[in-house]
Amino acid sequence: MNWDAISAIAEVVGLIIIVASLIYIGVQTKQANDHATASSEISFIEGVNTIFEGWASDERTATIIRKGFHNFGELGKAEQALFQSRVGALINQLLLAEELSKKNLLSQEIADEVKKLTIAVLTTDGGLEYWEHDSKVTPGGPELLALAKELKGEQPNITELIPWWRSE
Repeated sequence: MNWDAISAIAEVVGLIIIVASLIYIGVQTKQANDHATASSEISFIEGVNTIFEGWASDERTATIIRKGFHNFGELGKAEQALFQSRVGALINQLLLAEELSKKNLLSQEIADEVKKLTIAVLTTDGGLEYWEHDSKVTPGGPELLALAKELKGEQPNITELIPWWRSE
């Protein structure tokens, strides 16, 4: 065998090694992306669960949330602040869901479910009354307000979906 043949064989072997390395890197990158997406989704869902747990964390908070869904204006200032912080946290999760979904770190299905939940909250009488004010200071707020107004009465609100949030 001459040096030209050995050189040609070495080039083919080198090419095979390069292709195998690229395939390996591609598989590893996909697995890392899948893992990042799964971790992101788990953390995100835990965040949403924490928000809802906070709504029912004690009887006083749950009562304020329930009353706020029905008539935000009848809440005292401290109660309105509590309602705003708890519902605002859900709205922030929706905004986060939309950003994570754009970056493929959260499935569109999960982002859509959070949007449905948020709209279900904002289409209550009190939720809409609260959001009329707060939407002005939240990125994407006016668009979300318009959507809530459009869907009010067309899709069930949170008090229709979850019985314990209805007025006593």
